[in-house]
This record gives sequence, C-alpha cells and structure tokens, in this order.
Amino acid sequence: MLRILRLAALFFVCAVAVDARPDAVKVRVRVILVDQELNQKPVPFLVVSMKSGAKSVEVKTGLDGTAETQLPPGKYTVATPKAVELGGRRFSWSVPITLSGAQQNVDLTNDNAKSEEIPAPTSAPASGNSGGDLTGYFKRLKNTVVTVKSEAGHGTGFFVDSKGLVLTNQHVVGNSEYLAVQFDRERKIAARLIAADPQKDIALLWVNVTAFPNAIPAPLYRTAGGKAPVQEGERVFTIGSPLTLDKIITTGIVSKVETHTIMSDININPGNSGGPLFNGAGQVIGLTTFGTQGEGGPGVSGTVRIEEALTLLEQNRTKAVGTPPSATLLPVEPTTPYPVQGLKDALKADKFDPRPYYLAAGDFNIALSTPPFDYREQEERRLQAERTQKKRGSKSQQASENSADSDAPKEWEEEAGAHPAVLGIYVMPKAKEGFGSALGRSISMNSAAKLRFKTDFQSMKLFCGSKEVQPIHPGRVPVTVSVRNRAVKMDDSTYKGIYLFSPDAVNPDCGEVKLAIYSSKGEEPVIKALDEKSVQHIWADFEPFRRAEEEARSVEAKKR
Repeated sequence: MLRILRLAALFFVCAVAVDARPDAVKVRVRVILVDQELNQKPVPFLVVSMKSGAKSVEVKTGLDGTAETQLPPGKYTVATPKAVELGGRRFSWSVPITLSGAQQNVDLTNDNAKSEEIPAPTSAPASGNSGGDLTGYFKRLKNTVVTVKSEAGHGTGFFVDSKGLVLTNQHVVGNSEYLAVQFDRERKIAARLIAADPQKDIALLWVNVTAFPNAIPAPLYRTAGGKAPVQEGERVFTIGSPLTLDKIITTGIVSKVETHTIMSDININPGNSGGPLFNGAGQVIGLTTFGTQGEGGPGVSGTVRIEEALTLLEQNRTKAVGTPPSATLLPVEPTTPYPVQGLKDALKADKFDPRPYYLAAGDFNIALSTPPFDYREQEERRLQAERTQKKRGSKSQQASENSADSDAPKEWEEEAGAHPAVLGIYVMPKAKEGFGSALGRSISMNSAAKLRFKTDFQSMKLFCGSKEVQPIHPGRVPVTVSVRNRAVKMDDSTYKGIYLFSPDAVNPDCGEVKLAIYSSKGEEPVIKALDEKSVQHIWADFEPFRRAEEEARSVEAKKR
C-alpha cells in the first residue's frame, strides 16, 4: 500500500513538472521602414534570424513585411544577415529581446536599426552627386527619360544610346500610326518604331536626338555570369510620367526576382509603363510594365528585366541607319493652365446652351470640348441629379439650398491646373439598326432593336481656312458597347477619335473652319463645316486663358 502511495505521489510530481514546463511563445516579426516622404515601406522576403546561445531559427518575411514562428521563452538576438537599402541608407538589425507570455511582437524599424549612408557607386554614370541621394539621382538621370505618345495615350521610355534609340513597352506603342517622344513641356518630336516584341512587351523606337541637346543615355546593367541585377529586399527607383504629371521619381523595395521579371512595391500608374527601373547604383535593371493597387498598403508592380530588352536592342540596333525621323518640334499643351476664374465665370452664365458644341456629320457624331464648357456641363449634370434626389425626398431643404451655390461643387483651389487649356474634338461613329432587325420588329412588336456601329473612326483633319492645323494629340481608342434591354440590344466594338488642339486652332480669323473625318472604309472623308456660332463659342471660352497667358508673358519679360 505504501509503495502504491509513493508511486502515486511520484506520478503527481511528474505530472506537475510536465504542466509547469513553459509553453512556446508565438513570435510575430514585422520589418517596416519609413522613407524620406514619410511613407511606410514593408520589407518583403527578408531573412530574419533569432539566435539564443548556439541555437538559431530563421524566418522570411512575406509581402506585408511580417513573419511568424514559435520559440521557447528566453533571451534572443533578432538579426538580419542581409542589410536593406532605402532612401540612400543601408539598414540592418541586431536587437536583443526576451520572450515570455503567449505571444510577442517584434518590430524592426528605422528607430532600432543600425543605419549607414550608402557610399557613392564607382559605376555611376556621372559625378558630382551622392550615390545614395535620390535628389542627385533624379537630377542626373531625368534627362535619360522621355514621355512616349501614341494614339491610345502615353507611357514612358528611356534613351539607350547617343543615336536616339529609346526603349519602352510594346503595349504603350501598340499598333499606333502616330508615335512621338516628349522630352519636356516644350519639346516633342516624331518617333519611328524600329522593332517590337509583343510577348516580352518591349519596343524599340528611334528619334532625332539633335532636338534634345540635354538628353543622355541611361546606364544599363550588364549581367555577369547570369547574376541577377538585384536581390530581394534591395531598394529600387523609377522615373516616369504617371497620369498627367511631369517626370517624377518613385521608390520601392524588391519583393521577388524571377527569370524574366522583377516584382517590387513601387507604385506604378498609367503613364509609368515602359520607364526605367534603377538599382541602387543608378543602373537600369528593367522596364516598369504593370502595377496593382493593394488594399490599405502598397501594391505589387512588375518589371521586365533589362536582359530581355538587351537582346532586342542588339539584334535591331543596326536598323537605325539612314535619315532619322524629323527633328521638327510638334505642338504641345500650353504651359499656362486654364485660369480658375474662367471656370467660375462659366457657372455664372444665365443660360447654358450646349447645342453649339454637339454636331453630326455623315456616320459620325461630333462633340467639341473646352475647359469652361466641360466644367459647366459637369455641374449641370450634378445639379440635375441633386434636383432629382430632392424630388424623391432624399435630401433636406437645407442641403438642397446649399447645393445651389455656384461655389459649392468643389474647392476652387483643387481646380487650379486641373483643366488643360486645349480644344478637344471627339468623334464617335453612329449606331444603326440592321435590315433583319427592323424586319423582325415589324413582325413582332416585342422584339428589341439590334444595333451595330455604322463604321469605324480612322483619322481626322482640322482646317483653319485652307491651312491644316496640327493636333497636339491625335487619339484613336477602341470602344465597346454592350446593351441588352427590352428595347435595344447592342454588342459591338469600334474606334472613336479623341483629338486635342491648341486654344487658337479655331478662331474668327480662319474664315472657314471645317473637319475632314476619315472612316475605316477607306472612302472619301466626311466634311463638316463649323458654323459661326460654334466658332464664336470656342473663341470666347478661351478668352480667360489668353488673358492669363498674356499676363504670364508680361511677368516673364519683367524678370529679364
């Protein structure tokens, strides 16, 4: 009996000892840096080691810069075998911690990092700037970058030699007949397509570089023995023309390096496509190609590695021979923005008559666009929507009274520079009902009308008197319409024209203003003459701009 009691006591002690054994601690490591613009940058795919005595455990951060593991309680040193580069500095960590409890968070940030300035690279393309200084890089490398214009819009490209060869994405160029390269706000010239690889999304253009005396070729990374041009966790940056902005620099961190592409968290917007991705030494390691937006954090951007482009470049470099494209400067958007006061005055007009801005010609509908007309029409739609809501009782009387204030729609400061001083002419093919559809509806009243576009837009010319006016941008973009209801069924695609002209393209001194619109049928163009009322409205709409431009010239003259 005594033996049994002793065994029971021993079992109880052992059980207590087992229960008293410390549980593992759930450790969540987060690596996040703050750049010079105070943006938080998670560091993905970074190896973090946690060492206690002779034992060491390694984890790797994900796209959000975090990693998790479980470790026994105790003292550890959290370290990063490889440093992280950001904002011209190199960050590494060796942080002592004591683990206890059920869960513990470990943040590796700017505050607890060992930080040192990145020395100037010996392979930098020019001297006089600190290698880690983004401002210095931007000043030195911005003249390697251009904006590439096509019928579908714009992207970015960069010079690869002193002869005027430019690399960009193939999807920026597409099948456009119009190609141009813009170096700055005042200089744009024609470009010629030399070669393209749609599968790799790379295109090679040729321009007459004599029009851009300040242009320089970008330094290209040349791989040695198959070595990757960049490693996961390294800082990269790009220079491009996103949206409607001028050249800007954007930074990020590499998240993954693949055979043909590089993934990073650089923010890529429309207009960035085809731009150069630079490593910490200021060398081009790829072409920015696509970007996705993340929810509550940075998105993921894809870059075609420069090795893919070098093959196309070397195979087609010799094609840039003979007479280069013209160096004649093409029309560009005015540098003076449309004044806000002109928009305010447009809203104060007693009566809004849109009829002079909408025309028809043959198989096409035409819309004329000016900054005050666009803004007034936008506000008319907004006010009409609010009046409709008011009738439904969805707004209080006070709210509806406030909405009637002409200054209420937006903060006027936000409108400054938001409306380029250009004349837009939009051409859209008309839709028609086929014979079979009309016959079917004559038999059955319940049949829906089946519509298709009459033709496709091909190109357009604007004439001021007998002189053809060169557009700032001749756009031709695809349009798909899909409508299915009881009255109409339409599933068809076409091309519409979006042409931009200078503010003085249409003026009373022209005598006659006419449009020549060409369709894809290859027939004679449809001619449409603008009546005097339309010409007068357009000319009057740009009067505030002409005054603002004259004032700007006067101020500039006084500075001299």
